Amino acid sequence: MPKSVTPLNDALLKNLKPQTKDYIKTDGNGLRILVKTSGTKLWEFEYTSPTLKKRRKTSFGNYPQTTLVMARNKRDENIKLIRSGIDPLEQKQIEHDTIKKQNEIKNNTFQKVALEWHDNYSTEVSLNYHYKLLRALELYIFPFIKNKPISEITRKDIITILQELKNKSLVETANRTLMILNKIYMYAVTLEYAPHNIIADIDKKVLLGKIEKVHYPTFTKIQDIKGLLLSIDEYQGEISTQFAIKLLPYVFVRSFNIRNMTWDEIDFQKKEWIIPANKMKTNKEFILPLPLQAIRILKNLKKRQTNDSKYVFVGIRSVNAPISDNTLISALRRMGYTKDQIVPHSFRSIFSTIAYENMPIHGFSSEVIEALLAHQETNKVKEAYNRATYKEQMKNLIQWYANWLDNIKK
Repeated sequence: MPKSVTPLNDALLKNLKPQTKDYIKTDGNGLRILVKTSGTKLWEFEYTSPTLKKRRKTSFGNYPQTTLVMARNKRDENIKLIRSGIDPLEQKQIEHDTIKKQNEIKNNTFQKVALEWHDNYSTEVSLNYHYKLLRALELYIFPFIKNKPISEITRKDIITILQELKNKSLVETANRTLMILNKIYMYAVTLEYAPHNIIADIDKKVLLGKIEKVHYPTFTKIQDIKGLLLSIDEYQGEISTQFAIKLLPYVFVRSFNIRNMTWDEIDFQKKEWIIPANKMKTNKEFILPLPLQAIRILKNLKKRQTNDSKYVFVGIRSVNAPISDNTLISALRRMGYTKDQIVPHSFRSIFSTIAYENMPIHGFSSEVIEALLAHQETNKVKEAYNRATYKEQMKNLIQWYANWLDNIKK
């Protein structure tokens, strides 16, 4: 005959005192209270697992925070689970995992995942492009979905973003935004932040239409180029801007590169500008040979600089920052040129046009021209060969071009 159990009551529970060893008082049907030497009274429920077929134990918290009535209710709930073939501890783990998953989904907002991707993507692109990606996120995407869990964002949410840009006639921006979103979702699916890349289900052509490639404005006629060079020589703006705009025709690099040029990148001995990988669109170090005209401009500026800034072209507001993104554009506008006539990037097009048109005269190949423009060769073996082979030819071609610029001014 089984041993009878006297049910517990509140008076008994209150009077349970700690002893030299932990001890137990039972309430029946697996419910008991463990009195520890510290005085803590812990509710326990012991049962036989219907799935594991062995004795297991779970706790219901401390007394008196968990009252006798509460403990018995929890015991009864667990007994119902056991009779249904469910192990209470396994059920508890499932519920814990579910809550954890729900919290993860809630915390993995689009902004959190996007910034995580952006941080990891820094090694894949140039410093300038990496900054532009962040600005695109802040301007075109975050205002719509930054606080929404990425797994709960729908195609309709994305389409709303793109249509907003299209309605503003920013179709090219919409196209680039979609490319960024695709990269973020590929990252999110890889790390299981999102179950599926919803961008793959969006038909870009149907939504945005055909994307017309926008070419930078440029000058191709000698008289126009001559007028531009003379306007640059006569420009009387701030000293850093003056020298930056004077140097640009001779080196024809991207605006970001010339604005962020630092003195330690210039090798006056070898007449070279070593642009680090994180400043290049190709994410590879680029060594640009400098013509004598460029060396003279840089040496002249160095003599006139009164600060110890690392930047060659120091900003107005701080010696620790370069000239701003808008500085060179503003200088061209003050010279009287519109955005439809010339932009800083146009100097690359001018060099390319003149270099290709004069190939029979200077004698250098298209590979040398492209090498000076730092255009990436798709063939990796050929690219490595080109960089090693064309160094002297690049030096001679850029000097030929600098002399050509000086000659047309005369």
